[in-house]
Amino acid sequence: MKLGLKCLGNVRVQARIAEIMRAGAERAEVTVEQVLRELKLIGFSDIRKVVSWRNELVTRTEKGKDGEPVMVLMPRVTNLDADKISDEATAAVAEVSRTVNGALRVKLHDKHAALVSIGRYLGMFDAKVKVDAVYGISEEPMSAEEWKKQFAGN
Repeated sequence: MKLGLKCLGNVRVQARIAEIMRAGAERAEVTVEQVLRELKLIGFSDIRKVVSWRNELVTRTEKGKDGEPVMVLMPRVTNLDADKISDEATAAVAEVSRTVNGALRVKLHDKHAALVSIGRYLGMFDAKVKVDAVYGISEEPMSAEEWKKQFAGN
C-alpha cells in the first residue's frame, strides 16, 4: 500500500496515468465538455418538465350526511407524454416504473451528486481543513493566574 501511494506521488507516474486516462477517453470519444453537459442536465433538471400536479375537485361515490354526493379536493399527478418531454428533461430521468396500484412513478437522477461533481471539477470545494490554532507545550507549568487567563476568561 505504501509503495502504491509513493508511486502516485511521483510526477512521472502521475503523468503516465493522465496519459492513459486521456487515451481511454479519446478511444471512447468522451470529452470533459460532454460529461459536464450531462451533469449539468441532471444538476439543473426540473421535475415540472416531466410531471405536473394540481388539486382537482372530485365527486366521491358515497353520500354525505344530507344524502348529497361528497365533493373532495384530491391531488392529481400526471406524467407528460414521452414524446412531449424535451431531450434535456429526458436525460435527467433515471427510472420510469409502475407502482402496485397502477400509478406511473418517475424518478430523476441525483441532482445533489451531479452538482457536487461539477463543483469539484470547478474547484469550488476544498477538501483540506485549515487549522489556525497553535498549541505549544512549555517546560514550565502554568501558574494559576495564567491558567485562569487562558481558560476561565476575565
